Amino acid sequence: MNKKKKSKKKIIVLCVVVVIVVLALLGFNNMRANLAEMAKTTYDIVDVAKGTLEVKVKGAGTVEPMSDDTVFADAAGIVKDVLFEDGDVVSADDIIAVLESDALESEKSSIEQQIDELDMAISSARSTSGSKNVVSPIEGKVKAVYAKEGDLVDAVMELYGSLAVVCPDELMETVVPCEESVLAPGDAVNVTVGTQSVDGVVVSTSGGKAAVRFEDSDFMLGDSTVVTDTNSADIGSGAIFVANPVYICAQGGTVDDIRVEVGDDVSRGGKLFTLEGEILSSTLYSQLEQRKSLQEDLDDVLDDINGLSVRAGAGGVVTGLSLKKGQPVQQGAALFTVQSSNAVKIDVEIDELDIADIELGDEVTVTFDALSEKAYTADIIKINPVGAAQNNVTKYTVTLSLGDAQDVMLGMSADVLIVSQRVDNVLLIPIEAIQVINGEKFVVFEEDIDEDMISTPATHKVVTGITDGVNIEVTQGLNEGDRVAVPQVKEMSLQEQMWSRGGNNSSFGGNSDNEDPSGSSAAVSQ
Repeated sequence: MNKKKKSKKKIIVLCVVVVIVVLALLGFNNMRANLAEMAKTTYDIVDVAKGTLEVKVKGAGTVEPMSDDTVFADAAGIVKDVLFEDGDVVSADDIIAVLESDALESEKSSIEQQIDELDMAISSARSTSGSKNVVSPIEGKVKAVYAKEGDLVDAVMELYGSLAVVCPDELMETVVPCEESVLAPGDAVNVTVGTQSVDGVVVSTSGGKAAVRFEDSDFMLGDSTVVTDTNSADIGSGAIFVANPVYICAQGGTVDDIRVEVGDDVSRGGKLFTLEGEILSSTLYSQLEQRKSLQEDLDDVLDDINGLSVRAGAGGVVTGLSLKKGQPVQQGAALFTVQSSNAVKIDVEIDELDIADIELGDEVTVTFDALSEKAYTADIIKINPVGAAQNNVTKYTVTLSLGDAQDVMLGMSADVLIVSQRVDNVLLIPIEAIQVINGEKFVVFEEDIDEDMISTPATHKVVTGITDGVNIEVTQGLNEGDRVAVPQVKEMSLQEQMWSRGGNNSSFGGNSDNEDPSGSSAAVSQ
């Protein structure tokens, strides 16, 4: 009886084991089928279409003034008043501070007194007349006559600086371009004027030019000369002028008669011109020249006094202003700086991988966290050709000019977007559609997809252009309207992830964590 019970129990256990094995085999086959299905690549189909592609480079910077204009003291003085504070916004004509100077006021009064006294002397001297004859103060040859009969003497003097020019020693001169290593003072040269040649000598060399002196041979002022060295090698050319000119001057009256011509020899005291009208005496002439000099001195002092009112000189924000009443200030001392607030710039550091595609004039968009509702347009005005290494990466400073700086304040943080490359009306596809095989690029057409295969191989070769990281330009291999497949990344459920890792480490086995269940992978890159 007991034996029968034991035999029956064994049969039941065996049946249970068989059922479990069958169920396990069915589960394993079902899991394999699920894993095979999960391993298959799925695709989205997109049309090849034309569009615009932009490559954008991002950066950040801080708003800085386009210019920093430091204002210096035009004259020494004591601070009398300060009308603005550090940080104030000013215009170019605003007076920032006022200085005072007893020394300048005293100098002004002294010069004004001298002018008053001289004016009285000039008034008395106007009753006397100078000689009607203008004579040569030296023996020589007349080389230029500027005055003509009927000319106002003062008008000729204003235009030419003299009525005539006399050469006292028959020496002429010219200046030619020449390196100092070619000629030196004392070197002999040849001077040719037209068909006539004379000996010359270099008297000086400076600033890439050489002065050459030679004897007069009835040469005309302004004639062109050609200078050659002793070996007849051409050095250069220049115009003729008198080496030691004597200028014939006069004051007042009208030219009534001209006694000489160009080329005439004159003796000392020889008559050159006869004048008529109100002719100034030599004393009056000297006094007038003296008054002119004093007036120039007074104008300089008045300019210095005017400079005691220190103006901004440019519109912007005043910085570095620390003047106090009673503070002494030396001439030339830096008083403050005006930073431009309307004309501002932003310096952006650009990676060496992007700098080659950035050029002057590229389109730049600037935004500010503090001004979130508005975007600004900037211009690239400078690209520093010298980079600086930062964390083993070289960066280059790109300077932007922000023309419309309304509401923008100095020191604001800016985000910059530079369109470094742009193409219009080109064929575009998603960059994920590209498969790189042995360094060449391929795509899968819609009609090539084989649903029975784990992954359809890409066989249509293409040539690409620029990419913005999402889409890529195709320059060869596709036509508008073609339909290409874009491999998709499948999102697996938790159970699928467990299956892909081998059935949650069950005793039925499966792929290990480091194995790809599909047995293959698709490389999708540019």
